[in-house]
Amino acid sequence: MGKKVGFSVGNYGQQGDLDALGKRIAQHVDMGANFCELNASNLDVVAACRLMPDRLAKLKNILSRQKIAYSLHAPIAINLMDRPHIEHHLRAAMASLELAAECDAEIMVMHPGRVHPGHWVDNASNLLALEAEDLHVLADRAQNLGVTIAYENLNPNRHNIAGTETSYALNLSALANQLSRINHPHLVACFDVSHAQQGATLQGYDVLDKLPDLAPHIRHIHFSDSTGAPATIKWDSDGERLFFGIGDMHAAPGFGTIDFEAIADALKLEKPAGIIIELKSNHYAHSGRQTLAAAQNFAAQLS
Repeated sequence: MGKKVGFSVGNYGQQGDLDALGKRIAQHVDMGANFCELNASNLDVVAACRLMPDRLAKLKNILSRQKIAYSLHAPIAINLMDRPHIEHHLRAAMASLELAAECDAEIMVMHPGRVHPGHWVDNASNLLALEAEDLHVLADRAQNLGVTIAYENLNPNRHNIAGTETSYALNLSALANQLSRINHPHLVACFDVSHAQQGATLQGYDVLDKLPDLAPHIRHIHFSDSTGAPATIKWDSDGERLFFGIGDMHAAPGFGTIDFEAIADALKLEKPAGIIIELKSNHYAHSGRQTLAAAQNFAAQLS
């Protein structure tokens, strides 16, 4: 199949419309994509952390129609540092792994733990240790299912800007340290290029300086452009966010300021990494093809 490059189908139509999902995947294949990332919470295939057999059968039938590889993004709400609700989060993560296996998705993306800044200051070591224990259990289950968990570096979202939430995974080196601590073959990194730019701007570091720390863990990449400027300005729509150039723009290359060539030159991977493009629907409509070409060129530059 060669290097895996394609799109996320997080926004493909109405929630749970599997026929629309199938049409969008077919469109991606026609454009030349050979990789596709499904969004677990947009499929209406899991309810109360249980796979629904009829819906799952329909989804698998639709996915089997195209010669394309799949990954799965687990629900963003999963948070292994939300200790009062940890059993619910673990059930959701396990259900996501089962769904990934049913979809023949070798990679399942998850977001690392997030907590209130005050709670982090007082409990950082314990929270990291508890997350590591749970991740090891999940990675063991992933290994049994033939799936690998890709833990994603995070961006400063509205909660971070409001001062109600923080995460160690805003920093590439801190994420690398946690993955090294767990040291499981079925737990790797998802490197989100845009998230890294935003985290670096917020915390005052250079992505290129931190990238060598995370590179040995990277097996999956999220590709989109941004300026790196956190969304500290109030905004009401994605159009306004693009206009101001703030936050997680999920934009086509050239609409932000990321130097993709410099990142490709600095990114020395030990194993191949698939690339998933994350675009807002408006960017996909007018810049989908050019972004696919840019991502394929980025993949070709990686060692």
